[in-house]
Amino acid sequence: MMSDLLMRLAVWLALALFTGAALARRARPATDRAALALSLVGWVLFAGHVLLAFDTHYGWSHAVAWAETAAQTEALTGLNWGGGLYINYLFGLVWLGELVWWGRDPTGYATRPALVEVTVRGFLLFMVVNGAVVFVTGPQRWPGVALAAALAWAWRPAAGGQTAPLSRS
Repeated sequence: MMSDLLMRLAVWLALALFTGAALARRARPATDRAALALSLVGWVLFAGHVLLAFDTHYGWSHAVAWAETAAQTEALTGLNWGGGLYINYLFGLVWLGELVWWGRDPTGYATRPALVEVTVRGFLLFMVVNGAVVFVTGPQRWPGVALAAALAWAWRPAAGGQTAPLSRS
C-alpha cells in the first residue's frame, strides 16, 4: 500500500533530518539557520507521518490508535497501556517548541540553562530510541540504531564536560 510506504518513509526521513540538524548544530552555532531548516523540514515530515498513520492505520480514530499502541506496548513489555500515544504527541510538541524557540530567539536558545538542554535532549533521545529501535523489528532496527548513535554523539558533552549548547564556546 502506497500510503503505508509514505508513512514509513516520512518518519525515517524526519528522524534523519532531525539527527542531521543536531550534527550540524554540533559543528556550527545554534544560530545556524541551515540546521534550523533541516529540523523544521524533519518536523513537517514527522507531522505528515502522524497524519498518514491516522489515515492508513487508525481510520482517524483516536480510540483505535490507543488500542493499537496498547497492543504494541503489551507485546513488548507485558503492560497493556496506550498512553505512549500521548507521549508521542508530546514528542512532536517538544520538537515544535524547540523549533519555535530556536527560530524566534536563537541566542536565547543557544544559551538556555544546561538543565533545560539536558532534559529536552534526554527526552528526545529516549523517544528516538523507542520509536526507531525498541518498537521496530527486523532490519529496520539498524538504521534506528545508527540514528540514535549519531544523535547521542552529536549531543555528547563538549570538551571539559560542558553539556550546555555547543554554541557557547
